[in-house]
Amino acid sequence: MTMSEATTIRGCDDWGEAVTIPAFHVASMFRRADPESYDDARREFFIQISLNPFRTRSEEFHRRIEDAFDQWFTFDYHIDQLGLTPFAVASAYARDENENVGERGYAELCETAKTNFASWFWVREASAVEARIVLEDVINGGIYGVRDFPTAAAFDGATGGAVVARIARVHGAWRMVGDPLFQARKPDSERFRLHLASCLRTWNPKFIDLVRVLFGCDPYLKLDLKDMRW
Repeated sequence: MTMSEATTIRGCDDWGEAVTIPAFHVASMFRRADPESYDDARREFFIQISLNPFRTRSEEFHRRIEDAFDQWFTFDYHIDQLGLTPFAVASAYARDENENVGERGYAELCETAKTNFASWFWVREASAVEARIVLEDVINGGIYGVRDFPTAAAFDGATGGAVVARIARVHGAWRMVGDPLFQARKPDSERFRLHLASCLRTWNPKFIDLVRVLFGCDPYLKLDLKDMRW
């Protein structure tokens, strides 16, 4: 598979088309083209998240861990001292090698690279009909109307609950970048939201810290994730 094959253009109805390169494809390309950087990144990732040896290692667990690595490697890992990310490299390659991307598509990829961020969000409202979910960033503050049918459908009608995800602003609209890392409709009380925001804002975690909370050994947040459910 070439980088051009890994680049997909997805239609987004009246929100316009947006060029995207899935994190899985970026990670796969580097695994073959630059195995040294890829292997260094995997070692760093698993050292930092410190997997909990007592967690049940289901197929779903492994899928989410791999997705978390792909996102972190693609958008957060720096392959040089200037902060160059694998996504930036993949975007430039796609512009040069895929005639369907061109400068317009490359600009959209650059916009994704510039605006994407991951956080722990609180669900303010969700509508499957509108394919839209309104998320509050409980770490940094801010409200985001995000275009994403699967997540909006999962939380349809909800006015509470948590989503750990990465979003980016392209064509003036916020969209999910990959699948959410974690979703829970319960607990959904205002009291719990305030507790969650207080803990996270004091800590100000990065994406890899959130991965460690969800899947590794990290007592910082002091949340029993078993109580957070659908």
